[in-house]
Amino acid sequence: MDYLKVSLVIAPQFLAGCLIYLMLLKRSTVKIVELLSIGGVLGITACTIFDQLFVNLNLPRIGWITAIGIVLATFFVFKSLLGHETASIVWKNEFRSSILPICAIAIMALGTEWFWMFPSGVFFVTAAFISRAPKKKASSVLFKMCCLGGLVFGILMFSNRPKIWWFMYEYDYPFLQALSRSLSDWGLNDYVLLSGTRTKYHWFSYAWIGLVERSAGSSVFFVLTKVAPAVFALLIAGLTWSQISRASRSQLRTFVFSLIVMTASSYPLWGYGAKITFLASPSQFFATAFLFAAVSLFVSSTFNEIRFPSLLIAILSSVVMLSKTMHGVILVCAIAFFALVKSCLSRQWALSHLAKSLLCVSCALITYFIFVANSEGRAVFEIRFGDFFWQLQGDARLLPDRYVDIFGLLTILAFSLISLVLIATASFSPRISQNDDILWLSIGAIVGGIVLSLTILSAYGENLYFLQAAISVSSLLGFSNLANKSFVQLTSRQWVSLCFLGGVLCWLSFRIPSYNSGTQPAIVIRSFRVYLPATILLSIASILIGKNIRKRSSGFDSLFKLLVVASAMAVGFSLANWSEVISRKHNEFRRDGQNYFGSPELMETAEWINKNTDDNAIIASNYGWPIIQPSESALFSSPCVSFRQKEVLVETCRRTSSALLVSYIHRRTWLQTTALHYTGFTPKIAERQSISLGFSSSPDTLHLQRMRKDGVEWFVVDRSTTGRESWLPLAEIEFSNEQYFVLKLHEDN
Repeated sequence: MDYLKVSLVIAPQFLAGCLIYLMLLKRSTVKIVELLSIGGVLGITACTIFDQLFVNLNLPRIGWITAIGIVLATFFVFKSLLGHETASIVWKNEFRSSILPICAIAIMALGTEWFWMFPSGVFFVTAAFISRAPKKKASSVLFKMCCLGGLVFGILMFSNRPKIWWFMYEYDYPFLQALSRSLSDWGLNDYVLLSGTRTKYHWFSYAWIGLVERSAGSSVFFVLTKVAPAVFALLIAGLTWSQISRASRSQLRTFVFSLIVMTASSYPLWGYGAKITFLASPSQFFATAFLFAAVSLFVSSTFNEIRFPSLLIAILSSVVMLSKTMHGVILVCAIAFFALVKSCLSRQWALSHLAKSLLCVSCALITYFIFVANSEGRAVFEIRFGDFFWQLQGDARLLPDRYVDIFGLLTILAFSLISLVLIATASFSPRISQNDDILWLSIGAIVGGIVLSLTILSAYGENLYFLQAAISVSSLLGFSNLANKSFVQLTSRQWVSLCFLGGVLCWLSFRIPSYNSGTQPAIVIRSFRVYLPATILLSIASILIGKNIRKRSSGFDSLFKLLVVASAMAVGFSLANWSEVISRKHNEFRRDGQNYFGSPELMETAEWINKNTDDNAIIASNYGWPIIQPSESALFSSPCVSFRQKEVLVETCRRTSSALLVSYIHRRTWLQTTALHYTGFTPKIAERQSISLGFSSSPDTLHLQRMRKDGVEWFVVDRSTTGRESWLPLAEIEFSNEQYFVLKLHEDN
């Protein structure tokens, strides 16, 4: 039933987005895939903006319905009263030629994180490839066998799928679930983890998730962990396909290039490789759809194919920044570089294009400083060249700083391999002036990503989010640029040989020995796994560029072959990474998966609270905190610096990080999950932390007075940390089970 209710909420949004795109598009025709993918993004954008306006202005929660109504009325006026013609939709034969391959690619790409889905994706992608390859006698049989294999493996893997679907990062998903619901109920005016403060985060994707969950009345975690990844995977695959296909010489090129963009990965030093489908950071993945749509519409606007381009791109630039800060910064880098180059190279470049670029950059930056910038961000990010490498390879902290800097640079270049080779290949290709815009955007994105990732130090190597966004958009634009070029004619044996060589380089990465002696030579040798194959290919590319600097045609042919090898290696990493971790992930899910859901007692407590407390109630709790001895109290208020100081080996602070309680109770909390506040560890947080811990075990009237002053009415006690059974005369127990008490606080006299 949840699937049906959610579909009824999402479908009208996609319809509204498609109508918006039809009104904005100046072209006479539009393919159904392009319409659905860009229209889907526009529909999500419009409905989320209107919903947040209504929520933050404390109006009835019908903002998204109002947006759909306005779009329908505007379309009627546009079409009937004003008599404007809209683009005709090309949909005949598109189901087999486009939609099915896109679904297959999305399944395979998403299967690198939803591990149980990957084999089916490989089989369906193989079937789609066979259907586009030159027809042979055995192709029909192979096509049917691959389809059958995809179905069989899908059934087998799905039946053995662990209960939990998402990537297991205990901090993130409960917090993001709570944030999504908070945004849908209170908007930015109140922060669910720290009542009385404003939300400062890249929140746009989660506002949409909360909108869908609230409107559909679906169960907790359903939209965040099942619906949203599937929707955004299909949107990104569709956007990739439509952008590449617009200039592509054949459907086979479109298919292969889209597959590479969606599934290319790297050696798994960072997560399971640098790739688009990175569910360890859902906003990183979800924001890619907005980023791709913004880039695609910006390119269309340079060809004068869009009405009101400045307004549209400015809105999407802000949305990208609100969806993920790193994506927004990379979009700013790409557009700013594009505007700078075009202004320098062409005096006749229209001032309107320059104004549009500056407007996009300005809107994105203003959005960041108003809605996202916070003290925690300033505390986390530091300027330290290449220093992130020891965060990813822990024993690299034993190396001299100059080694760390060098290995950090080589790692960045290795992750950027395909983007760099694509740019080099395009630079030696026969020039087509209309594709220069795509090339400059691609260069601006990857240069920005490389520089920012190299110079910024964050926790856990999060600076690489800049690079991941840059690689994604640069690869999209690079393959779009390459799709209409005349390739060197290769025989089937040459294609197989080049792909085989890429597979060998991928295999070589995993065969480099992993010595654990702790000596510097052992650490250096282990680091070769990340960048050695890519360094070999980049060295070859440098030699080819040097030799062919004056011979564009031969340079293009050689670099194109190198690109085939690099692409085969990148797709091979997706296969290798999956095979390396699948057994461990299934065991991990079966062993620990249930811990990521609320216990039956927690769900029972949350259900009681949601039914018996006011919607605007504020809840305090000691949930998630261990039993703390008096001598340990200072540790719980000290700043966390271990992940940004090479010399610190042990965590220097203690904080609670589980947001499960907030995920299930649809109420604001006085203080929860102090590790995830993004407001810095302020005196206010320290005071609330002390009271939350103290009231559960040794309550006094000062605790009560302070909580009641902030409007706290209820207190949830985690019984595992206290043996206390009564809180009279300060509070009364209104509900209890084996794990929790729910206290009703008395009025402060």
